[in-house]
Amino acid sequence: MDFIFHEKQEGFLCAQHCLNNLLQGEYFSPVELASIAHQLDEEERMRMAEGGVTSEDYRAFLQQPSENMDDSGFFSIQVICNALKFWELISDICLANFLTQLQQEAYSVFVVKGDLPDCEADQLLQIISVEEMDRPKLNGKKLAKEKDHRVYKTILEK
Repeated sequence: MDFIFHEKQEGFLCAQHCLNNLLQGEYFSPVELASIAHQLDEEERMRMAEGGVTSEDYRAFLQQPSENMDDSGFFSIQVICNALKFWELISDICLANFLTQLQQEAYSVFVVKGDLPDCEADQLLQIISVEEMDRPKLNGKKLAKEKDHRVYKTILEK
């Protein structure tokens, strides 16, 4: 990966930015998420109608605004889950294509099954908590670091 994708927050479109940042690309727009929300609304309406379209519950349901989205940019967790379900359908294909490409470029691909043994670094991190003291600052395209290194301190050094 050459870079980390980060979509800056705009308005209240948290779900869109969350999904795109998670998936590392501009995969979902507000329009696409709204389409998923409308589908969910229609499924909910049909389920409520099963109890009778003349019922008081059904008429009260129709009077309520959507709980899957609103005009501020809010999308429900159900919208996010359905968006990810769509992504899962194509992710297996993408993974297969990516692995094939790696093999064609003469990379070796290994599959590890089971639990990996603990390494010394994992054991050390369980004993000593490490905290980054100075955050790198973006300077053009390079990360400028104080004295060309990051300063880390462990609990023992504090």
